[in-house]
Amino acid sequence: MNLFRHISIIAFILIFISCGTTKNISMEERDGSSFEKAIIVNSIPEEYQYVKKHCPDCKFVMQSLMQHKGKPYDVLEFEKPTGEAVSYYFDISKFYGKGF
Repeated sequence: MNLFRHISIIAFILIFISCGTTKNISMEERDGSSFEKAIIVNSIPEEYQYVKKHCPDCKFVMQSLMQHKGKPYDVLEFEKPTGEAVSYYFDISKFYGKGF
């Protein structure tokens, strides 16, 4: 019985450790700077709310629908007041193509 308990504890620890080492990107690391760091949104208005909060003085340039590794993304391009171009990537797979 004692051996079974030790094996169970070791198995639990190994599972716990392996979960902590996955390469999933946390929400804190999702800054919208690339497909891999795309902001996950539930609607188009959320995209513009994000940009308004993080780049309030940016001027809208264009919006593109793109596919990357089989997932749909909106890529919004803006110009900062300094003239620098900035793009934000949004993962729209939660709602794209799902109807109204």
